[in-house]
Amino acid sequence: MKHRQSEFIRHLRAGATEAGWKGARRTRVVLDDIWIAFRKVNNRNPDGEFEPLLMSRLLDELEEQGLIEQMKQRTRDKVSLPLKIWLCATAPPRPPAPPMPHWHPDLYRLAREWPTATPKQRSAYVAVNHWLMSDPDLFPVPLRERALEIFGTYGSEADFPMPEKTFDTLRSGPIFGESDRLHTTLRTFTTHPPLLTETFLTEIGDGYYQRVGGGDILLVVENSATWWSLVHSLPDNHRLGYVAWGLGGTFRASVNTLADRHGIAEIRYFGDLDLSGIRIPYAASKTASERGLPTVQPTERLYGALLELGRARGAKERAIDAGEAHALVQWMSAAHRAKVVSLLVAGQRLAQEWVGYRYLTRNTAWHADLA
Repeated sequence: MKHRQSEFIRHLRAGATEAGWKGARRTRVVLDDIWIAFRKVNNRNPDGEFEPLLMSRLLDELEEQGLIEQMKQRTRDKVSLPLKIWLCATAPPRPPAPPMPHWHPDLYRLAREWPTATPKQRSAYVAVNHWLMSDPDLFPVPLRERALEIFGTYGSEADFPMPEKTFDTLRSGPIFGESDRLHTTLRTFTTHPPLLTETFLTEIGDGYYQRVGGGDILLVVENSATWWSLVHSLPDNHRLGYVAWGLGGTFRASVNTLADRHGIAEIRYFGDLDLSGIRIPYAASKTASERGLPTVQPTERLYGALLELGRARGAKERAIDAGEAHALVQWMSAAHRAKVVSLLVAGQRLAQEWVGYRYLTRNTAWHADLA
């Protein structure tokens, strides 16, 4: 392509891009903007030609190369110019949309959105549709628990490696971009985690780690949705004094804030079953032991429920060898060690949200972890 042609088309595209053009479809450019792009061409008229004639010739050359299309409406000047041109698409054409599923009645509106949805949105729509078609239990649960139920069962590992966190980032398009509609469709609600404070055991309130009774047990829960579900499912009689949100690795440090005045005789823990989910309480237990505090004990019934209910997925963390796994799981109850070793050696994980609000409100076996 000659110098003037290449610069002309480059400036035409740049102007359209500034106006919001993405390049995937052709777009119209009006004559005033065509002139603006033409006048930006470096050394555009070294021979002093009549500029409308020069621009007309350049437009014809760009059209011959399939870069633009001139519209039929033209000026009535001596040198007639198009009032508008089509600037041809530069991005490859979008591949045709795959066949639509047969929609559940709650999702009928997705039929018109399907052709323009992104691959990630389509995968999510299909998973939600499969879930609704399965005649699920619509007992309302926290959003993360429902996300795990849907995408951990009907979504692929490639598309949803951390299924419980799907809606942390998928927030566009019909349903996912409208929180009220999302909650209505999925029968969910948003839970708000407690705020963190170094003095969580002395500054008790709705925004902190929560005091739930006068007992002498501190129960630490790794993830915020499960923290909410446990706090709101407690039986009338238990030995808990506090339920704390561990926030991952910060529990290793926050265990240092415990003091005699808090009246904590036992610390119990429930988290994900993956490498970090075992390392965190393992390390916190060692820290507590070194400071003369109660060691951190696993919640045997809750972990048993997780091993029974959960669907394993590939973990982000590396798989470890059997020797390292056996050393870490010594922290756990003997009945669960073999299964957890298998998870760690395979590089898999079980998200604790599998033991969700619905299970906790309908089953009582886990109450033994509070006694």
